[in-house]
Amino acid sequence: MFIGRQLPLQPMDMRRFDPLAFVAQARLHLATLTDPRQRLVCQNFIDHAEAEMTGDYAALMASCSRKRQSYYGYGTEANIELPQSYEALELHYWNLIAHNFHVLQLDMEKLTVGHDTLCVEGVLHQLYPGMLVRQIFGVPVEQPDGVYQYTSRVAIFFVFDEEGLGAGEHSYAGNQATRADFDLVPQAHVPAQFFDNPLKGLTFRPGIAGEMRRARASD
Repeated sequence: MFIGRQLPLQPMDMRRFDPLAFVAQARLHLATLTDPRQRLVCQNFIDHAEAEMTGDYAALMASCSRKRQSYYGYGTEANIELPQSYEALELHYWNLIAHNFHVLQLDMEKLTVGHDTLCVEGVLHQLYPGMLVRQIFGVPVEQPDGVYQYTSRVAIFFVFDEEGLGAGEHSYAGNQATRADFDLVPQAHVPAQFFDNPLKGLTFRPGIAGEMRRARASD
C-alpha cells in the first residue's frame, strides 16, 4: 500500500487526533491480501496496533511471541532500554502504557506485508509528558507540566515468529531529536485518553497480562 505522496513533516492539529486511523488503513489492505501467511502477519499487526493504541495491555501481550524478541531503534537516540526477550517486553509495554507513551498517531504513507516482516513508513505524532522529554531525549522544554507532541518521520519493520506472532520491532527515525521536534499541545486539545490511563491503580508483576485476560473472560 502506498498513498502516492510524501506527507509533510510537521506537527498535526490535535483536534483531528485519531490513533486508530492507521489501523483502519491496515484493515483495508488486509482485505486485498490472499496469501494465508501474509494475512496472518497483517492481522497480528492490526491486533497489536489496536491493543497498543487503546492501552489494552493484556491483548497487547497476547499478540507477542514468547519464543524471541528483538527491539532496535536507529536515528533518534532515546534513553530507553529496548527489550530482547518476552519477559523484558512485559515490563517495556507496561511502562509504555503506564506513562501514556502509547498515545500516538501514525500517518502512514506505505504498508508492505511479507511472510516474516511487515514494514510501515510515515510520520509519527507521539505525546510525551514535558517532564520526561528531557529525561528520555535530552531535550529541555519550557513547561515540564505540559504535554508535548513529538513529530518524526519513521520506518518500522515488525518481525514475526513461525506462528505469526510479533517477535520484534526495528525502527528508523530521521535524525537525533531536537527542541524543534516537540510542540506544546494546548491543554484543551490533549486527548482525554492521555489523562485516563487504563493501568491506573495496578502494579506490574510478571504474568499479569494472563491474569488480566482470565479476569476479563470470567466477567
